[in-house]
Amino acid sequence: MIKKILIGSLVGIGSILPGVSGGMIAAAFNIYSKLIEALDLLTKHPIQAIKSIWQYLIGIILGILAGFLIIAYVFYLIPLPSTLLFIGLILGGLPEIYFLAKQDERKAKHMIVTGVTIILMLALSFLAPYLGQSDVSNTNFMIWILVGFLLALSLIVPGLSGTMLLLIIGYYGPMILLGKGLVESLFALDFDTLFTDIWNLLFIGLGLVIAFIVLAKLISYILRKFPKTFYQIILGIIIASPINIILSLKDELILEEPPINIFNINEQWLMWLIGIILIPVGMYLSRMFTKDKNETKEDQTSNN
Repeated sequence: MIKKILIGSLVGIGSILPGVSGGMIAAAFNIYSKLIEALDLLTKHPIQAIKSIWQYLIGIILGILAGFLIIAYVFYLIPLPSTLLFIGLILGGLPEIYFLAKQDERKAKHMIVTGVTIILMLALSFLAPYLGQSDVSNTNFMIWILVGFLLALSLIVPGLSGTMLLLIIGYYGPMILLGKGLVESLFALDFDTLFTDIWNLLFIGLGLVIAFIVLAKLISYILRKFPKTFYQIILGIIIASPINIILSLKDELILEEPPINIFNINEQWLMWLIGIILIPVGMYLSRMFTKDKNETKEDQTSNN
């Protein structure tokens, strides 16, 4: 039981780390199939589905809560180095995604799919200032549902980080601050803040449930019918993500008091140096989680 909770905790932490896929961690520990089967059963036999994975679910919840606190404080202290570390985590997943997207025969349309995805993702960097939200108390409840929906992607799709998408559109920080505030208000018995935060958390939970119900079967179908195209799109997302994330961080920190310009090398050279050193560290850590991918590769082979 304790072992299952610990494994679930790693999946939970991986689900909220940009660039690390909770689904990939689950596959590495050989529990991915069990989680997907439980999600497929959720609409027909919910009690049976939950009973089959309840230890993992407890661990996932604990991992997410612990990750909220750790990441929130790290971001506050060293935003640029921690972001570059996450970019390393993202780049570390490229070989696995490339393996899943690679065609036996090179065709122009396959490269076009990845290329168009890159262009679309880079276009998000221009929309990010209009989509971003720094005050979580004013965030529309539909946005929190979307946050939960994207967060679920990290659990459902091995190799895809839903939190990476949140970081790109500017809602990763607000999500982390929400979780941090919820945990802190709980310990401080601040029921006014707790009441506000818990409603937002419930909307995130609603997004998770919607994603689990809708996407589990949909993605299972897509992976069976169009596995290569699916991962070619994900490959484009990952290739474009470092640029999007850096530009999103720039827009976020320039609004701080006092404002921080990460491209002011005279002031930020040390943070850049530390961050550049942390990029290969992130790549190494990511590879540690993705080096044992036998289950995912076998599933991919069977789908072809």
